[in-house]
Amino acid sequence: LTPWSALPDPDAQWPGLGGDHDCVNATSTVPGFTDLTARASAARYVWDLARREDSLWAVPLGADGVTGSPHHRDQLPCWARCELVPVVTDWTRLTKESV
Repeated sequence: LTPWSALPDPDAQWPGLGGDHDCVNATSTVPGFTDLTARASAARYVWDLARREDSLWAVPLGADGVTGSPHHRDQLPCWARCELVPVVTDWTRLTKESV
């Protein structure tokens, strides 16, 4: 995985990915030009409409898009393994973090 970034982090390490166009870990490259994955799923969700607290998700760039944030790439390992983490919808558990 090598996502495009306007301000690339030169120290960023991205995982190798398997997959093709027709699987959960759908990825693609430009054969003959590069072997770096430029296209992959932006997010994976499983919503439990009867019990929201049982819903799951994962995003490759984490829940926060700001480089250096503790949540910038916190879900990347799960996302790369096609695993999901719980969606927190309980407002008493959601707090604003300061950096």
